[in-house]
Amino acid sequence: MPRLTGGPARTTNIALCHEWIWARHGSEKTFEAMAAALPRADLYGLTWNRAAGLDLGGRAVTTTFIDRITPLRNRRDLQLPLMPLAWRYASRADYQVVVTSSHACAKGFWPARRALHLCYCYTPMRYLWLSSVDMRRRRDRVGAIAETWLRRWDLGSATWVDEFAAISTAVQTRIQRLYGRAAQVIHPPVDTGHYTPSEGPQKGGFVLAASRMVPYKRLDLAIRACNQVGVPLVVAGAGPEEGRLRTLAAEVRADVTFVIEPDDDSLRDLYRSADLLVFPAEEDFGIVPVEAQACGTPVVAYGRGGALDTVVAGQTGVLVEEQSAECLAAGIETAITAGFDRGECRRSAERFSRDRFQHDFLEWVRSAAAGRGLVVAGSHAPDPA
Repeated sequence: MPRLTGGPARTTNIALCHEWIWARHGSEKTFEAMAAALPRADLYGLTWNRAAGLDLGGRAVTTTFIDRITPLRNRRDLQLPLMPLAWRYASRADYQVVVTSSHACAKGFWPARRALHLCYCYTPMRYLWLSSVDMRRRRDRVGAIAETWLRRWDLGSATWVDEFAAISTAVQTRIQRLYGRAAQVIHPPVDTGHYTPSEGPQKGGFVLAASRMVPYKRLDLAIRACNQVGVPLVVAGAGPEEGRLRTLAAEVRADVTFVIEPDDDSLRDLYRSADLLVFPAEEDFGIVPVEAQACGTPVVAYGRGGALDTVVAGQTGVLVEEQSAECLAAGIETAITAGFDRGECRRSAERFSRDRFQHDFLEWVRSAAAGRGLVVAGSHAPDPA
């Protein structure tokens, strides 16, 4: 079936696809906001955990064969070489517009090849292209062959996309470098309605690090940096690195409190009470620094990746040049004495509200569709500018 090339305006049938719909984390919350903006879209996912608690407007998610094979469903390491095949056979329906919400292989959704294909890209696959950050790959001969094949597939599947949008300028640059394609930046949504400043001063005399406890988050640097400065640190999150981080804190005799798996309300209380947030990771976007700023708390972050979009150096925080304990310690000392304005932090965070995202996302989809003579039914708040 040839691609659509115009014709009279008409309401469009549309599909919205995401990777794993497994928990209510950043990309799943973004998919939820997309689904709300496109209330008539058919929804697809590689897998779908119904207990994730996403509000999809009562719609079901059509999943791939991976979701129906128990040994595969919970093993992403086994899923990886099968994901292109799963998306190829996910559906044979005809759509006029397909939006893929992709950080792996969703852009391989077969109906997208015959439709206007818009890819909202969190990043090209990190475990293929950023192996120094994401180590999810096999290091034997079979793994090397699979990786080479997936790289070729990934580059080829980028040619099936008509327009890209990126979650940050860092990802925009990555898409240009790897795929040779331009991308519009549409930052993902942050719940600035929930994460708000306290009504009065409630700073608790500590630095906060909130993150999954995995190696690339570099929480070890946060522990060492705060220990150098001599300020208490609260580490909030969970993950396989917890034991190693506790051991490190004990070895260096750092004043560290661990808060494991805080819920949204508890995390908000920590953001509000912290003197500042320290964020040592290089992220594609990084929602945590925005949530902290939404609560009026400044940020000390490694000045790479998404932090360049979310932290305004000298106004809402400090960006350090090196991913080291020494640089973070210097940044923490600067932030403590700088006296950042809580209201300025809050105003900066409002740039990333859910309303802003839905407005910009839907305008992107509608503009691309209009070029094909198509009308996309959607829903979003008035322009929040």
